[in-house]
Amino acid sequence: MGAMYHCTGRKGNRPFYLSKICIRIYTADELAFCICENPELLEKDIFTQELIAWLDEECGVTEIAQDLSRCIARDLPLQRFVEAVLDHVAFVSDREKKTILEIVHQSGSSNIIKRRKTHADFYLRKERFAHAIREYEALIEQVDEREKEFLGSVYHNLGIALARQFLFERAEESFRNAYLLDGKKEHFYCYAAAKRLYLPEREYIQQISSFLDMGEDTLKLEEDMKVVDAEWLQSDECMEIENVLSGGDTVEYREWLGRKLNEYKEDYRRYV
Repeated sequence: MGAMYHCTGRKGNRPFYLSKICIRIYTADELAFCICENPELLEKDIFTQELIAWLDEECGVTEIAQDLSRCIARDLPLQRFVEAVLDHVAFVSDREKKTILEIVHQSGSSNIIKRRKTHADFYLRKERFAHAIREYEALIEQVDEREKEFLGSVYHNLGIALARQFLFERAEESFRNAYLLDGKKEHFYCYAAAKRLYLPEREYIQQISSFLDMGEDTLKLEEDMKVVDAEWLQSDECMEIENVLSGGDTVEYREWLGRKLNEYKEDYRRYV
């Protein structure tokens, strides 16, 4: 059996939204957990007066709130803010705290461009695609064009975020820019995939055939597309759709469609 810890303070009646980490928290322990899980994303502007007031009033952790207030008043480094929280929770060992503080220190000493990409990559992993797109597009304006490999990775990840929003034409352009910068095959594969997902088949073949030296990559894409199609046909969602459509009951179909649309709307709200 795992160790048991006494909770710090109480659960808030209303959550606090940590916009940089895209999560709602209800307790001081959840704040500490977010810090431990995402130390490379932390910046001093996370620790606002609003957060301090919430910790005091909603969670009853007055000591943490007072320590954070002193950090703001004295304009202390970020590590001291982190310590002010982690010193009061039971589930973080001294060794773990030391590691987290070292990561925070290293992240703070890195340049703003790298930190911004860390944020954008985090949003992409968390499927916060609108946030990620804004960060990547802002980064492109700031990165020196001579940093081809770094800029290529920014364009590539921007393409992924755009594709996940079904913006395939814009995604295609991003992957193409990445490929022109450093010539990596992974960029071309995604460039071809974005084209494949929005162009009519004949037009896609005409355009992609000009890349004579990339025939192996386009063949792999077609093979992968067949695998994905086969997996879809065997999926529970596909079978559910076929069962509803084969039933011939218009009322049942409309009710099912309404439920699915509501699910997709909720997913969309979560992504943006």
